[in-house]
Amino acid sequence: MSTAAAPPDPSSGSSERPPTRRAGTVAWTASSYFGEGLPWSILHQVAAEFFTAAGLPAREVGFTSALHFTSSLKFVWSPIVDLIGTLRQWIVATQFGLGLLMAVLAVLAHNMASGTDSGTAVIWLVLIAIGLLSATHDIACDGYYMTALGRDDQARYTGIRVAAFRVAMLVGSAGLVFLGGSVHWLAGFGVGAVLMVALAVAHRVWLPRVAVARVLPQATASDPEAGWRARLDHIRGAYFSFLLQPRAAIVLLFLLSFKLGDALMFGMSKVLFRELGIGTADRGVLNGFGTAASIAGAMLGGLWVARVGLGRALLPIALIMAGTLPLYLWLAAPRLPADLMLGLGAPLSLAHTLSPPLWHVGTILVIEQLCGGLATAAQTIFIMRRCHPDHKAAHFAFATAIYSLAQTISGTYSGFLYEAHGPLVYFSIAAVACIPCLVLIPFLRQQ
Repeated sequence: MSTAAAPPDPSSGSSERPPTRRAGTVAWTASSYFGEGLPWSILHQVAAEFFTAAGLPAREVGFTSALHFTSSLKFVWSPIVDLIGTLRQWIVATQFGLGLLMAVLAVLAHNMASGTDSGTAVIWLVLIAIGLLSATHDIACDGYYMTALGRDDQARYTGIRVAAFRVAMLVGSAGLVFLGGSVHWLAGFGVGAVLMVALAVAHRVWLPRVAVARVLPQATASDPEAGWRARLDHIRGAYFSFLLQPRAAIVLLFLLSFKLGDALMFGMSKVLFRELGIGTADRGVLNGFGTAASIAGAMLGGLWVARVGLGRALLPIALIMAGTLPLYLWLAAPRLPADLMLGLGAPLSLAHTLSPPLWHVGTILVIEQLCGGLATAAQTIFIMRRCHPDHKAAHFAFATAIYSLAQTISGTYSGFLYEAHGPLVYFSIAAVACIPCLVLIPFLRQQ
């Protein structure tokens, strides 16, 4: 069965055809979203580990969260990606550029680790450049996915794309950090560079070609001024058509609130685990199980929506996600007597006897991540359903930028909230933060 795709533009003379549904669809979906996940891991996981290992103050390590803003602002230039060249060309070019920038980062990290250069200004500039190029790659990759696949297949393969992204996170946070710590950071960042260049070469060879019809006035070919006016109208249309869609305010509020509780939980869960007496090695094991559960949840979520439709699946998935967050209150509650004992001068080892066993923590983490994966798949499909065919890449970038902005702000201030009020109040806030999205769902038009 062939997938639905945008018809080719008869005036373009393009010989590109939409890819048919076959086993290769899984391969290019997985590899392209692995290419999305690896730069994200470099920016938000590996770079933080490098700065920590270099002995920089905590505030500078925390600045890596500000790199999320490159993703939040990608809607600004997303219409240009929709308008110039092909999405396939953008994917290949940005992957190659990311590989080169990571190679530069590897050399700079090597110099800093070896004491040749102790400054971080150039490293920060390279990280910002990686963030901008990574955001551009995301625009092209998401637009390509929605163009190459029909609506049913978009839902069916959502689990694959989310799983591939998270596998890339594992490669970065575990593999590249291990290389940086045990071998050298030249190897850690360098392997990332090699992987990105390899992806660019591979996709240049076998990524399916998909033609996209761009609706521009007939005068464009003979009247350059009319052509530029048409392009400006296209860019304006990309923004206003999303904001003027039916119930746009409800859609925006839903995007801001859907996974807000999950983001708050994620922001401080590692701190809670540390305070429960769980060491770094054990937290790494828990992270592995949690990531595997989130991958499984994303794949199940994609299949669920593909089977019953988004309209019937969204509310149950949101309820499941919201129902798992109070589980962290179960973990946070033992901290009250532990804090009291420490305040009375009891030894830390005695206070930790009140902490739940490791298998208990792991079970709660796996359940939460499994249900969070379901929600991630549903959210991704919801965003794709809100994208107009003429502005797929721009609309997806705009919607994900809104979601990313909410995540960035909540993540930035989560530590202040946790320190001010303690784990029990903090995770209570995270649990109730899911309520607004549940109220909004009945007012949405999913189809």
